[in-house]
Amino acid sequence: MIDRIKKFVFGGEKEREVVSLMREQIGLIIDTCELMKMIIEQNDNAVVGDVCEAEKMGDAIRRDIVIRIYSGAFIPAIRSDFCSLAEELDEILDELEDIAMLFLSIKSIPDELRDDFIRVAEINAQMSYDLLRAFNALEEGGLSDILLKIKISEEEVDSIKGRIYQKLPQMRFENFAEWYFFIKFVEKLLDVSDRIEDAADRIQILNVSVR
Repeated sequence: MIDRIKKFVFGGEKEREVVSLMREQIGLIIDTCELMKMIIEQNDNAVVGDVCEAEKMGDAIRRDIVIRIYSGAFIPAIRSDFCSLAEELDEILDELEDIAMLFLSIKSIPDELRDDFIRVAEINAQMSYDLLRAFNALEEGGLSDILLKIKISEEEVDSIKGRIYQKLPQMRFENFAEWYFFIKFVEKLLDVSDRIEDAADRIQILNVSVR
């Protein structure tokens, strides 16, 4: 019965177009998380422009998704949830772009924090792959196990966050601007996992709605 309902919800041409665009949107998140790993691991700002380009592409995809939804894709009862998911995915890309731009404003990553930052970037990247699996699970099933994995990953970032915040008072900065940009960089880097988890929660809501 549930399979028949999901086939009805996702089976139309307009619906398939939106699903494909959302997969593309999550694919951009995956690519951008991988770029952020490269930036932090290699102290490489050469790919910051690629991050910004991905964000622009994400904006265009989000607009296309919303237009298609309100042009008749999906039943009215779940349209707002699909739009909200598109917005949440776009906010992840916005956050990643902010991190990349802030990286240009900080002199370097202190050695005391480098391993923690790299680990957070790795977790963010893994969570982005899990987010795609969660979205696919709307049709394929097995969502609960994927959501649990995302939750465990986010909790690991929370534990690293506590360690980072313990080290921050020991950091020395030359001026207020240097301190401000570094703190914003830290906050936004640590916020990505929360935003991915929020998007996964939205997928869980959709999963209940289409039953």
